Amino acid sequence: MNILNSKINIAIEEAKKSIHKQKIGCVIFNKKKIISKGYNTPSKSIKKLHPKYQRWPNSIHAEVAAIIKAKTDLKGCDILVVRINNDDKFRLAKPCHNCMMYIEHVGIHKIYYSIDSYPYIKEEKV
Repeated sequence: MNILNSKINIAIEEAKKSIHKQKIGCVIFNKKKIISKGYNTPSKSIKKLHPKYQRWPNSIHAEVAAIIKAKTDLKGCDILVVRINNDDKFRLAKPCHNCMMYIEHVGIHKIYYSIDSYPYIKEEKV
C-alpha cells in the first residue's frame, strides 16, 4: 500500500478539480512512475472515444479522461480511481461497465479503487 499513498493523494487532488456532485479522480501508473491523471468532467465532444466506451453523452469519466491524456501504450500499467464526497471521505469508485471495457481494451493490468470502509482501497486484476 505504501506505493499507493502518494498516488492516492494525487487522485484526491484530481477529484477536487471536478465540478460534478460525484467527485472522481484517477491516476494511471507503472510501478512508481505516473503516466497520466484525470477527473470526471462535462464534455460535449469526446472525439477520441469510441461510442461503445461512452456511458453518458455529455460527460467524460475520470478513467477515460486519464486514458485519453496518456497518449502512450498503457499495457501492463495500473489504474487508481477515487471518489470523494463533500467532506473528503472516500466513497465507492469502482469503474462502470463501459470504463471497465475501455480499461481492458488499453491493456491496464490492475485496478485500485476507493471504497466506503477500511482499508478504503480495493484491488482487482483486470
